[in-house]
Amino acid sequence: MAFENWILIGIMSIVGTMLTIIGAAIPLAKGIQAAAAAVAEKQQLNVFILIYLALAEALAIYGLLIAFVMFTKIDVTNPSSFDQTDAFIFLAAMFIMIISNIGAAFTLTKGEPAAIGSITANREVFTPNLIYLGLGEALAIYGLLIAFILLNLVT
Repeated sequence: MAFENWILIGIMSIVGTMLTIIGAAIPLAKGIQAAAAAVAEKQQLNVFILIYLALAEALAIYGLLIAFVMFTKIDVTNPSSFDQTDAFIFLAAMFIMIISNIGAAFTLTKGEPAAIGSITANREVFTPNLIYLGLGEALAIYGLLIAFILLNLVT
C-alpha cells in the first residue's frame, strides 16, 4: 500500500474520532446546562443526572474504540498485506460509526434536558427516562456493532 494511503487512513480515523467526540459534546453540553439548573434546585439528584450524562459521554468512547480497533488491524511490519479493500472497510466502519453517533447525539440532545427536568419534578420517573434515553443510545451501539463486524473482515 502506498504511503499516501496510510496517511489517508490516519486522517480518516482522526477525523472520524473527532466527529464522534463532537457528537458526544453536543448532548453533553445541553445536558450539563439542564443539570446545573436541576442540581441548584435539588442537590440529591446528582447521581441520577450523572447517569444520564454518562450516556452522552459513551458516544465519544465508541468512536475511540473503532479507531483503536482500526489501528490494531494494521500490520506495520508488512504494509503490502493491507490492500484497497481493507481501506474501504475501514472507511465504511468509521462512516457507520459517525452516522449512528450523530443519530444518537440528536436524540440525546433533545432527551437529556427533558429527562433531567422531569426527575427534578418527580424522582420516580428516573427509570422510564433512562429507558427512553437508552433507546437513543442504542442507535450508536448498533453502529458500533456493525463497525466491529466490518472490521472483523480485515485480516
